[in-house]
Amino acid sequence: MREWKAMRGISKVYRQSRKARISRPTAALAVAGLALATVSACGSGSANTGAALSAPVNPFGATASPMPSSASGGNCNVNASSVSPSTQVANQSDVNAIKKRGYLIVGVAADQYLTGYLASGDVEEGFDIDLAHAIAKSLLGNADAVHFVVVSTAARITDLQDENHPLDMVIDTMTITCERLAEVDFSAVYYDAQQRLLVEKGSGYTSLADLGGKNVCAQTGSTSIAEIQQADTNPKPRAIQVTDITDCLALLEENQVSAISTDDTILAGLAQQDPSLEVVGPRLAAEPYGVAMPLGETDLEAYVNGVLAQYEADGGWTASYDHWFEPSLGAGSPPLAQYSD
Repeated sequence: MREWKAMRGISKVYRQSRKARISRPTAALAVAGLALATVSACGSGSANTGAALSAPVNPFGATASPMPSSASGGNCNVNASSVSPSTQVANQSDVNAIKKRGYLIVGVAADQYLTGYLASGDVEEGFDIDLAHAIAKSLLGNADAVHFVVVSTAARITDLQDENHPLDMVIDTMTITCERLAEVDFSAVYYDAQQRLLVEKGSGYTSLADLGGKNVCAQTGSTSIAEIQQADTNPKPRAIQVTDITDCLALLEENQVSAISTDDTILAGLAQQDPSLEVVGPRLAAEPYGVAMPLGETDLEAYVNGVLAQYEADGGWTASYDHWFEPSLGAGSPPLAQYSD
């Protein structure tokens, strides 16, 4: 039996915790050990299998509604949309508010193995989690001074905007797009992901062109949906939307979808959980990840960019990448920093 199937019971706890956080904002940081987790120091996580979620009861109740195109579009530059680091922001209002509170509140995933997932003891681990620790270490002098709140892909922006659900930032494999830049601010790019496909070995599928008329799974609110819908084939693949990426994994195993399409980082984690699967196909779209913050908090944005620059320069980024991704994705290096000013 595939390893992830043994952990389906965790999905109930995860979904209950998310509902509790939404219905009781004041309890957002103490729900079932999932919405609030103070975790180990940066880079110390072990590669344990993450929390995998069961498939939705009615996965084909609706296919995905049209989504805007992936990274660029419009007149913005998604790779240089953020302000440059500044030493002048360390004592400004948004940064000071976090210092006064004494801990950082970060929205993260709980089911994305290698990037952000719940390991043993309901401890968050992954590449994105390491970055959150690095920011907490710089800002508060303590890598453990970070509280993690589980957010869904579809609700990341609304949760970040909602004053009843206080989040300082979201670090959750979140692609910077022109559309999203109108709603939230982003840091400089901290990882250049690429959208690809995950299929059963021996399926013969190597690209979206091979999947015309087939069901392809992606998360609601993700940029992956647009790429599926815009595939250059007739008929086009059907984009099946789910809340959590491990729901896609369940649907693929049960032959209800023919492929999963999302970022290579996430696909690598799914493939590690199930060795009968493989990542295939050409790069479908650029997926530049940024740390999302409330719109207008430019002092926090500048501070985070300073942390990123230091994190990349002192080897922290490389150490985290090598731990989580190098075995599956090969050697990697930090993206070249670009700023809007």
